[in-house]
Amino acid sequence: MSSDSGSIEGNKTPRIDDFGVTVEEYLEGLAKGIDILEVRSLERWGIPSELVMELIEINKRVSNGTAKPEEVVRGLQIMSPPIRRQRINEQDAELIESDSP
Repeated sequence: MSSDSGSIEGNKTPRIDDFGVTVEEYLEGLAKGIDILEVRSLERWGIPSELVMELIEINKRVSNGTAKPEEVVRGLQIMSPPIRRQRINEQDAELIESDSP
């Protein structure tokens, strides 16, 4: 037996992150067709909030085989770190412009 008592076939036990979501919020989201834990996970990964739902919808279509090639490309663009940085830079520029007199 390995020294890691929480292991499964030699792997560490998966970590559960606290996304600050109550059970009620999670169930309300599921009732609307939204997995709030997936949303929060993607946001934590660095994907801007306004792109998270778009990515989730693309992922659903990719999973069931109905995604168009341009949707696959769009999903990859959203997940790409340079695209995320570009979007964050655009948001920062918008904030600076709105603060200017």
